[in-house]
Amino acid sequence: VIVTNTRHFESLQHAQSAIYDVQEGIAQQRSTDMLAEDVREALKHLGNITGAIEADRDILGAIFSKFCIGK
Repeated sequence: VIVTNTRHFESLQHAQSAIYDVQEGIAQQRSTDMLAEDVREALKHLGNITGAIEADRDILGAIFSKFCIGK
């Protein structure tokens, strides 16, 4: 994939960084609240490309209730 829009490229870099933060947080057994904040950050940056995305707390709650992260 070739990204020709500078704004999109920067948003993708920021999203990637936030995803790495999530991966690092999982490895360090951070609380799900902290992980959720990093997920929101990634979604915000992706939303800058695709259109406004509002991460609903219920959706993130459902995701994290299904996975035993850091336990």
